[in-house]
Amino acid sequence: MYPTSYNADAFVEKVIQHPEVMIPVMVIGMGFGFIEYIYCAIMTRRNGTSPFPVHMHTYYLAHDFLFVLLFKQWFFEYDSVVYQFMWMGMVAFNLFEIYSLYITVKYERQEAFGKYYDQPVTERQATAWVVGMTLFCFVLMCTVRAFTNDKLMLIVFISTNVMMDISPALLTMQKRVRYKHSLGLAFFIVLGTIATFLPSGLGQYTTGAGDFFSRPLFYLLGIACTIIAIWHYWVLRKMPISPAPIRHA
Repeated sequence: MYPTSYNADAFVEKVIQHPEVMIPVMVIGMGFGFIEYIYCAIMTRRNGTSPFPVHMHTYYLAHDFLFVLLFKQWFFEYDSVVYQFMWMGMVAFNLFEIYSLYITVKYERQEAFGKYYDQPVTERQATAWVVGMTLFCFVLMCTVRAFTNDKLMLIVFISTNVMMDISPALLTMQKRVRYKHSLGLAFFIVLGTIATFLPSGLGQYTTGAGDFFSRPLFYLLGIACTIIAIWHYWVLRKMPISPAPIRHA
């Protein structure tokens, strides 16, 4: 039998007592997420369109905002330098996500929400969608974290990695075109997926709380996500390249 949840205190204690083991696997596990979102910000700026769909931005914004709200936990309860650096990174992620959602509302609202209206989508309507979706995702995050006793947000963090595999791939199939840096992003998504589901000694989840995460379903999910990520990269290679960036007036 596996435990119903991981031991948050034991996980943080392992980070503090064995930084030579935990910090490298945490950097590997989370570093790719930073790279992927930096790629997204650069691509959105240069190509005039985001490689991530709007629901992904709202989900990530809700996740990272919840992490930021747990300031007291990271800075006072655990007083871990590692998590304090992560907190600052999440603040930066919030800014990336807000910028991406601004681009969606300002320039991509018809593509994102047009299927729900007979008339052209207004900025006000798009803003209402974005706010509503973000609030829903935030409530969902809080509920899952509470019901699974996910104090360190490890389980919900895995859910963002799963979404990173699926959502950009579906958007690629919808747009049917490859933008500049798309292959680079897809390549790092493959690496980030593999890093998420590595076994003990290599992956942050299985190394920090192996009694909870090292189970067949965890690795089965990893195999499925890796297949999707590789398929996304393979499909992108065969797609035509967009002739020029989208220029917004």
